Amino acid sequence: MLSLCAPWRVRFATCAPSFSSRRRASSSSVPALKYPIGVSDYKEIREEQYFHWDRSLFVKEFYQDAGKALLILRPRRWAKTTNVSMAKYFFDITQPQLAHELFQNTKLSLEDPSFCEQYGGAFPVISVSFGECRANTWEKMEQWLCQLIADVYNDHIYLYEAEGFLKEHETLEFSRILKRNATAFYEPALRKLTSLLHRYHKKRVVVLIDEYDKPVNEAYRHGYFDDAISFLTSAYTSVLKDNVHLEKGLLTGVLRVAKADYLSDLNNLEVYSLLDTSFADKYGVLEEEVVSALEQEGMGDQLQAVRSYYDGYDTAIPDLRLYNPWSLLNFLKHQRLAPYWTETGRYDFIAEAMWAGPMEMREKLLPMLDGKSCEVPFETDTKFSNLKSSKALWSLLYFSGYLTGTRSNSFLVARVPNTEVTRELSVMWERLFESKNVSEEYSFLVSAILTGN
Repeated sequence: MLSLCAPWRVRFATCAPSFSSRRRASSSSVPALKYPIGVSDYKEIREEQYFHWDRSLFVKEFYQDAGKALLILRPRRWAKTTNVSMAKYFFDITQPQLAHELFQNTKLSLEDPSFCEQYGGAFPVISVSFGECRANTWEKMEQWLCQLIADVYNDHIYLYEAEGFLKEHETLEFSRILKRNATAFYEPALRKLTSLLHRYHKKRVVVLIDEYDKPVNEAYRHGYFDDAISFLTSAYTSVLKDNVHLEKGLLTGVLRVAKADYLSDLNNLEVYSLLDTSFADKYGVLEEEVVSALEQEGMGDQLQAVRSYYDGYDTAIPDLRLYNPWSLLNFLKHQRLAPYWTETGRYDFIAEAMWAGPMEMREKLLPMLDGKSCEVPFETDTKFSNLKSSKALWSLLYFSGYLTGTRSNSFLVARVPNTEVTRELSVMWERLFESKNVSEEYSFLVSAILTGN
C-alpha cells in the first residue's frame, strides 16, 4: 500500500532542513535567556526571571469587558493557564502586595497605573483548573472533581478558622468538603464559597476556571458524557449565572461545548475565540515579538524558517497573524525546528471521528495538506452529540488549532496554519489509513492529490 505521507516527508526534508544544519558555526547552542517550558505560574515566571511576552494588559481587558462572565477559547498550549494565573495574582485581596510587585514595569502598570491602584489586590479570588482531570470512568472523574473543589476550599481555609464567622451548618458543610465526605454538596459548592467570601471581605468575588472543557472531553472519550454534563452544568451555572456574589467570571478552554449539550443555562456568557477581535493579541505571539526574541538569541537569520514552521494563525483583526507560543518557546530554548506543539497532545479521536464522518470532508482536507484553502461549513459550538457531522468536525479542527481561517457568514475559509501542523495531520491520517486497511486505489488517489499529479 502506498504511504499517504511519503511525498510530504520528502517535501519537508527539502524545504525545512534541521535548524542545527543552518546555524552559523560560531554561534553558541546555549540559549541566552531562561525559558518557562512547563512553567505556567505567573508569580514563578516573574520572580525567577523567565523570558515571557508581556500580556499584562489582558487583566484590564478582562475586567473592563462588558460581560459579567467570559469564555475565552484558544488551542492547547497557548498560555491560557498563565493568563488565568496572572489575573489571580493581580486581583487577589489576600495578597495585595503581589499586584504591585509582580506587575511592576509591565505594560499594564506603565500604561495605566491608576487601574493597578484601584483594582490590584481588590477582590477575593476563586481559581481552579481542570487541566489535569484524566479518568476513564465517571467514578474516577467524580473523585477528581471533588478533590479539586476541596482544594479550592482549602485555599480559603481562613474562613473556616476565623472564630465565629461561619454558622454551625456552614462549618459542618465546609468540613465535609475539606474531608471529601460523600455527603457533601459539591455541585453548588463554588457558589456557596463566593457567598462566604463576599460576606467575609465585603467584596464580590472574581472566579477563574481554567480548562473548563477538559472533563467533558474525557467524558466523551470514555463513555460517561451524561454523568459529567449533569455535574458540571450544575456547578458552572450556579457560580456564574445570577450570582449576586460574583464580580467577574472567566472560563478558558479549547472548545465551546454546544449549549444544548452543556451550558444551556449559561446564556450570559460572552464568548471570545480567534474569530473575535477582543483579546486577539493577548494570546499567541506577534511577528515583531518573534523578531525581537530571535535577535536576542543571535538567530535573526532564522526568521523565515521559524515563520514557515510555527506562524500562520489568522485572527479577526486584518493582517494580525499569530505564532504558536509553545512551539516558539521550545525553539528558542532548544534552537532547532521540531513539532513541539503536536508532541504535547494525542488527538487521534479527531481522525476517528472524521473517518466516520462524510467522505466529502476527508476529500476537502487532503488539498489543505498541500497548502490550499477551502470553504467549509462551520459552527461556533461543538456538538459532542453529533460529532460525525461535517460542521461539528470542521469546528473541532479549527478550535483545536489544526486549522485556521477567516469567517464568511456560516462558512470558514480554512487552511492548515503551518508546517508543524501539516506534518501532524499527515501522520495522523497515515496511522488511521493503516489501521483501516485502506485500498491501494484510494491511497494512490491521496498521494496524487498531495503531489499535485
